Amino acid sequence: MTQNRNAPMNPRVRVIPANMNVPRGEDGEEKKVRVAAYARVSTLEEDQQSSYRLQVSYFEEYINRKPDWELYRVYSDEGVTGTNTRYRTGFNEMIKDAKESKFDYIITKSISRFARNTLDCLTYVRMLKNLDKPVGIIFDKEGINTLDSQSETILVVIASVMEEESRTISANVSWGVTKRFSQGIPHIPTTYFLGYDEDEEGNLIIDEAQAKTVRRIFRDFLNGKGTPIIAKELTRDKEKTARGNTKWTSDAVYKIIKNEKYCGHALCQKSVTLDPLSHKRVRNKNHKPQYFIRNHHPPIVSEADWNAAQKELDRRRKMLHDPDGNYRSCYSNRAPFSNMLFCGHCGMPVNRRRMTSRKNGKPYKFTVWHCRTASQRVKCDIECNEKYMWEEVIEGAYNQMLLRMTKELDQIKIDGEKAIGEVSLTKEENERLEELEEIIDRISDQISDMSMRENVTNDSIYDAALRNLIYEVQIYQQEQEMLMRNKDESIKLTENLELLLDYLKRLDDFETFDAEMFKKIVERGILHKDYGLEFIFKCGVSRKTQGWKRGKKPIESLDITDLTKIDNNQE
Repeated sequence: MTQNRNAPMNPRVRVIPANMNVPRGEDGEEKKVRVAAYARVSTLEEDQQSSYRLQVSYFEEYINRKPDWELYRVYSDEGVTGTNTRYRTGFNEMIKDAKESKFDYIITKSISRFARNTLDCLTYVRMLKNLDKPVGIIFDKEGINTLDSQSETILVVIASVMEEESRTISANVSWGVTKRFSQGIPHIPTTYFLGYDEDEEGNLIIDEAQAKTVRRIFRDFLNGKGTPIIAKELTRDKEKTARGNTKWTSDAVYKIIKNEKYCGHALCQKSVTLDPLSHKRVRNKNHKPQYFIRNHHPPIVSEADWNAAQKELDRRRKMLHDPDGNYRSCYSNRAPFSNMLFCGHCGMPVNRRRMTSRKNGKPYKFTVWHCRTASQRVKCDIECNEKYMWEEVIEGAYNQMLLRMTKELDQIKIDGEKAIGEVSLTKEENERLEELEEIIDRISDQISDMSMRENVTNDSIYDAALRNLIYEVQIYQQEQEMLMRNKDESIKLTENLELLLDYLKRLDDFETFDAEMFKKIVERGILHKDYGLEFIFKCGVSRKTQGWKRGKKPIESLDITDLTKIDNNQE
């Protein structure tokens, strides 16, 4: 048969697609696909544990049904959120093995199990896809294979939905937590909470064995010890921390003193999470409302002691600068007069100095207290040439002053009551204080009710009303705090006056200097010129006495008329 070479041709082409699921070796021979499975649950609850086991079982059966697949390993994370990969050890180990080409595919239940963060999801998908030996991810629920060229568009949409869902869940959980706060139901874990435990109903109860350590810390601090010394002594005595260690730090002691929960109250939402994806918590500096719950649980220390500790912390902090910012001073409790004496001429602190002299050709050391400016240890705008005073002279002059004070108890009581009267609240001020408490409670309730609707409305009128209430309550709180300071001060002055009078009544030793009682009853001392001394007591009473130059002690003690002369000379 003759073939017509010029007849038109109709070629038919059939595409034979490559089986991407079947990798080939260097010789071109097919080999089984190595598949890793990834399972994750976000909590350690029992129902979540069941979900985790079902995921693992499902993957094992699923892979075993594929004759050209083989299970490499099941990677897992339990009780870990999917919004951040930082703490997902199983996930990170899987990515590391993928980079080392230990398997060809990853199979996981859904995109939300892999990552709830769109950026993380796409970053890892692209990174695995662009390896020298690409590793694909199969999302079973969505039916996506990331080695498919059309998968990324679908993946972006679904991952974004998952991320938004995560944000919504986070917002709902946050709303539930703040709702509980507004109802007076805080979340206070006791795992590492020294001094407290939980009963069967979840209520806080005092652990008396640990509470002794807490009370000791507050007692030592109010008696003048610094946090480093307290920590050192607790470590020496092998007292246990909240974590069961016997090594204490100054910061640990400081945090216990600052914690309002030890006086029975609870301040909620001290820190907040601003981004539900990064989970980074920051101190709540007006980011969100805080909730203060009074009398929530039994206190370990009294509110009066806790408030006194806060004032002492503030006093020591203010010692870094005087009111004019001219000098710095660090708190010290090494000597009875540390941080207690000031110069009557320039106002600078008076420092303790160890000096050396000679007697009969032999050197000896002695302790003096000298103005910081006069000793040229610091520069000051005011020239000061005040002389130093021996420590034993200050102690002796102080004891002489106490002897005279035992003979004028009535006058001391009059002076103390006068100081108390200057800060005590009048009848009208006490009535105003009660009124302010009612006003603040009422406005605070309105703020709490409106805050609960924060996630429901974005109305600008609502925002303006809420801000106005917050501003209004702050104004009332400032007035209340001023009155409360005066009230607390009058109570403290009264207690200190009773302490001083009681001490003077039973005092019979005027030769020995009582350093412990000095710290309890004296606020500060002032060194005047010509060895004059003035002591201001914590009850508001002040008395002056006369020191002397070493070796020239007065033969006779000064009487009350002499004190008046000293007062006039100093003025």
